[in-house]
Amino acid sequence: MSGGALHVHQATVGELQTAASTVLAPLAVTAPRAEAGTGVGAGEFRADIDAAAVGRAAVARIRGSGHLVQRSARAISSTDPELLKITLHRSPEPAAADQGGNQSRAHSGDFVVFDMTRPYRLAVADGCDVMAVGISRTELGRHADAVAARAARRLPADTGAQAVLAMFLQGLGRHLDELAGPAQTHAGDALVSLLLAAFTETEPGRTDTATELVDRIRVYALANISDPSLCVDSVAAAHGISARQLHRLFHRAGAPFAAWLRGERLARIRRDLLDPAHDGRTTAAVAARWGLHDPRHLSRALKSQCGRTARELRLERR
Repeated sequence: MSGGALHVHQATVGELQTAASTVLAPLAVTAPRAEAGTGVGAGEFRADIDAAAVGRAAVARIRGSGHLVQRSARAISSTDPELLKITLHRSPEPAAADQGGNQSRAHSGDFVVFDMTRPYRLAVADGCDVMAVGISRTELGRHADAVAARAARRLPADTGAQAVLAMFLQGLGRHLDELAGPAQTHAGDALVSLLLAAFTETEPGRTDTATELVDRIRVYALANISDPSLCVDSVAAAHGISARQLHRLFHRAGAPFAAWLRGERLARIRRDLLDPAHDGRTTAAVAARWGLHDPRHLSRALKSQCGRTARELRLERR
């Protein structure tokens, strides 16, 4: 979902389907009970929809009549974005989730994950109140598979990071209209961090040594990200390994070290270009702050990763 917020009051089933398909990917939405005249309002359907982009994620809140959401194999296309959908249920009655042979009943206060690249089914009852987050697998990096592995399994949000994420999402649902520019970007960064904290907890004693080393290298690189001399050789030397071994570790983790570092730098440059606090800095100065001292290809790189050139990013919030 790109720019702007979406608000539909007392939406029809068709309007809900259009909104859900626009925010996420093509979906089929029906209201079996309302169509049969057995739902609240004897055949009437109503839903309030609020949705907006939060950073690079899409966040939506749906409240109203019961309905059935289905992502069929026929609706899935190779051109669809590879999204994960995370839902938080605050409905009085449980929702029924089904994907890939996994089935669960999500009660109020439960999270459920769906992999949008595969068929799934979600049935919610009358009086539903659901927060949904659509996020690209690339945003979750090497953790995407771990999150997707929880598909259609309920995750209670009553303790720890799950409870913090639930409170954060509920706050987003109430204030989607108030987020813009840098605030939206920072909220998006926080959302991704909380999603990772809530869905990728590792059991003690089961952490892979190579994974630990990759994590330590990433922490080190981010702490020194403004250093233009940061590179494969310097980082490998700082960790007592060869450049070849570092290449091998990051290849297994899903992306070459140089590509990962460049992506992290570009994400921070984008954030600064959208922040009015940096209006007095040139684009070159902003880039240099994050270790990129050759601005010749910066706009093209930003266009490729963020969809906007440096100039377009600064004009976007005006």
